[in-house]
Amino acid sequence: MEPQRQFWKVRHRNRFLLTIMKELAGNAHISFEGDQKVLGLAAIQGATQVEDSVLKRNTLLPRQEFVSVPLEPSTLSPIFSKIGGTIPKSVRHILIEKNGQLEFAAYDNFHPECIFFGDAVSNAFLDVLISEGVLKRLDS
Repeated sequence: MEPQRQFWKVRHRNRFLLTIMKELAGNAHISFEGDQKVLGLAAIQGATQVEDSVLKRNTLLPRQEFVSVPLEPSTLSPIFSKIGGTIPKSVRHILIEKNGQLEFAAYDNFHPECIFFGDAVSNAFLDVLISEGVLKRLDS
């Protein structure tokens, strides 16, 4: 029997993204796929537009811009300031890898059926986000 998939509704995208970035920062990278010219993330030190085995493009046609940035405590502020007040709709996919493993993914503009949490994201952490109204579990 296949395990039941969990679906998620992110109620406050910016707050959620900043919180999970803080949780996973350190020996990690975050990638954004979409219209990166708006964000200017490629200007952050250590940024690359080269995909790797974990962080890669997820939309093949039409080809989207892609940038991966080191996710460290020192890069949280520059990343978030480049994103601005809201996560633009032009950003289709956001992925975070830590220690070479995919630990978070929000595909298709945070579509409830397209959010993934890896083992580095604890149930206790998710429960706090739920209790604060940032995240909601949906029935699958």
